Amino acid sequence: MKKERLFVYSVLLNVVLIVILGGLAYHKRHRFVEITEYYFKTQNDSVVYNNSNPKEEDLRNFNNEPLEAVNDSIIIGAKKTISCLFLGNSLSYCGVAKEEPDKEKRGLTSTSKEKDFIHVLVRKISKNKKVNVKYSILNISQFERTFTVHSFSMSKLQLANNKQPDFLFVQIGENVASEDIKNPAKFEEEYTNLLSLFPNAKKIIMIPFWPEKNRTYAITRVAIKNNSYLVDLSHLGNGTDPKNYASSQRKYENPAVGAHPGDYGFANIAECIYATFNALWSN
Repeated sequence: MKKERLFVYSVLLNVVLIVILGGLAYHKRHRFVEITEYYFKTQNDSVVYNNSNPKEEDLRNFNNEPLEAVNDSIIIGAKKTISCLFLGNSLSYCGVAKEEPDKEKRGLTSTSKEKDFIHVLVRKISKNKKVNVKYSILNISQFERTFTVHSFSMSKLQLANNKQPDFLFVQIGENVASEDIKNPAKFEEEYTNLLSLFPNAKKIIMIPFWPEKNRTYAITRVAIKNNSYLVDLSHLGNGTDPKNYASSQRKYENPAVGAHPGDYGFANIAECIYATFNALWSN
């Protein structure tokens, strides 16, 4: 009888342990699912992109404005003045998404002009290097979309004050269609032609914010061929830190808008570019 009781107690104890261990396993799995779901969502429950680009048809719905330039300067009374030209797309200069209360054109989708990557960068350069900075910003997204049929020409810079700058920054590639980059030779040729228009500038060019291997390899080859400094932005847009996306600061109707960098993302972009500029300056 005593042995039978011990056997029953043993069975009950094993059942209890199995239930406890099963509960712990379920809790851990449930928690893992929660963490995974949170990773793929922002605080406002807007889905962000992870290791993928926004849909090209979404990108074509905006950023179609005619070429125009911003010309501005930071004058701090320094002895030295440098000139900069920024050629980019909606990350550099664009009309503002309807969800943004501040309607001043700037890098989509910073909450104000002062927080897009170009304005963060030029302030940092001026302050840290103690120089006056004259700069122009030009949206050349049409070049990304039409390089297969049209070359970039100096005539498109007529509205920019700094046509032959000391420093040229080129932030393009995000709008290059996947079909147009399958055979990258034409893109590399036209990108090289663009850079050749600025023979005396120190050139900093960027791998796109949204990772895509054909664009990444093509732009890397362009940098090598043209003795240009290369800044890789793709680690900021690959989804490892969802806070880099504008969708982390508010919800946007167009998912391609939300996939652009927000204030946090722009600050990180400026930091990456400045790291290269700082080394270039020292040399």
